[in-house]
Amino acid sequence: MNSIQVKKEFNAPVEQVFDLLSKHATYNIAFAPIQVVRVKDSADPERPDGLGSIRRMGFGPVKPIQEQITLLEPNQRIEYKLIKNPLIKHHLGVIEFQSLAPNKTLVTYTIELQARAPFISKIILAQLKLAITLGFSKLAKSV
Repeated sequence: MNSIQVKKEFNAPVEQVFDLLSKHATYNIAFAPIQVVRVKDSADPERPDGLGSIRRMGFGPVKPIQEQITLLEPNQRIEYKLIKNPLIKHHLGVIEFQSLAPNKTLVTYTIELQARAPFISKIILAQLKLAITLGFSKLAKSV
């Protein structure tokens, strides 16, 4: 299984960083110009971007990528999977949060990916690693 991992320290408490990264709209800032919209709310009215929620990503009216939140442990971990994508066999995203000090949080983002065409996986993961690294640097400056 091909995978990537990005680690980034944020100068903010774990609760604030988790709150930021648990909202689908945050990824509009992190991964601009890619647009992210929630298309299905979670069952929890207090956390519409939580467990079971679905987001679509893309550009303008074309948003072919769908991800569903499959695990949400507040201030600890978020997991999501790609759904309804005929080109990808397996995609799992895991975002882990670790408090290093009262105002310092380590975020570890791991993505496992297996495309239907094997050589494509490494290309996609390289692009994702670059996008996440740049996006997290942008977000870290905003907190």
